[in-house]
Amino acid sequence: MNPELAVIALLFKFLDKTEVAGLILALTVYSLGKYSKDPEKNLDRLISLGIALLMVLLTFKNLMPEYAAAPSMLVAAFRKRTPYYFGIPVYFILGFLFLTSFPNPWEWEFSVLIALTMSLASSLVVYALRNEFISTSLLLANASILITFDIYRITVSREELFFGFLIAFLLSLIAYRSKIADETGLMAATIVGMLIIVSSDIRFFIALILFYAIGSMATKYKYRQKESLGVGEPAGGARGYSNVFANSLPALFFALNYGYFSISPFSAAFVASLSAALGDTMASEIGKTARKVYLITSFERVKPGESGGVSFIGEISAFAGSAIISIYAFVSGILGGYEAIVALTAGFIGIHVDSILGATAEKKGLMGNSGVNFFSTLFSGILALLILIQW
Repeated sequence: MNPELAVIALLFKFLDKTEVAGLILALTVYSLGKYSKDPEKNLDRLISLGIALLMVLLTFKNLMPEYAAAPSMLVAAFRKRTPYYFGIPVYFILGFLFLTSFPNPWEWEFSVLIALTMSLASSLVVYALRNEFISTSLLLANASILITFDIYRITVSREELFFGFLIAFLLSLIAYRSKIADETGLMAATIVGMLIIVSSDIRFFIALILFYAIGSMATKYKYRQKESLGVGEPAGGARGYSNVFANSLPALFFALNYGYFSISPFSAAFVASLSAALGDTMASEIGKTARKVYLITSFERVKPGESGGVSFIGEISAFAGSAIISIYAFVSGILGGYEAIVALTAGFIGIHVDSILGATAEKKGLMGNSGVNFFSTLFSGILALLILIQW
């Protein structure tokens, strides 16, 4: 428990901003006095108090709503690591009750959606980070969620909310039980899936499921052979939160914008980002079994599984992965023919951006694999968006 953040959050409504700022400074001095007793925990407290002070100053300048600042602080106060099936309900209750205690522009159904997202994200942070700066991470994660929902005020009915959460959670649970995802992947996939369903429609979610299902099949393709070569994915290829977010957050961003603006280029950007994600996964996992692999930047012969390596079978797999998502989007009516071709092309180009980043930034230690995946899928979506807006 982080008692300092809990005190600030509970008194937030009853004090003016100057008094809240003074309270934070006083609690900071108090935490400094305890620094030598528990350095790691108190450093987390000091950083979280500094962020809380910044949030108060932003609310004072009307740059951040109170209903985004205070609930974030209360949720971040509960930093104890618990099993996710216990943590999710606790964070939901804290988030929903405190959120609805502040005047806000949302109907109660939307507040439930926000609290669900906060609870899943908070449990994910606690479970994934263990004891590393949990209060700080919780504070930043929940403030980001609340600000995002403040920007994208999606209309959602209680039926859409119920079925959106239920479908996303059950399918994510199946993925977890099938060892396609681990516990953090379960929570991350539920967040992304639920928000895609309520912000767009079920067809967009099916595209996401296609990526997860076919990507998992590609990961398990000749897994024993890849494992013997030392290039098999760890934990049998079970996806964690980092992998899920890296490949899905750009798609979620474009789906939110499509739901909010109802502009078709955003749907093409969504499809392009998933096309890149699936194409890259298939190229990487099937390409690891190739005999001849070449570095994309110099065309030197490299070992299978090398970052930035390309092969003939990998290129075919990359195109197939991009085509699968784009063809589905066309058949399901998400995109028209020209938009589907643009999405496929942008996705295929993004796969090679991934390879170039892998051969350069990742090899030099400037970026991890998840970062490479995130930027390449984001690039694909932005490229499709720019092409369609231009024309």
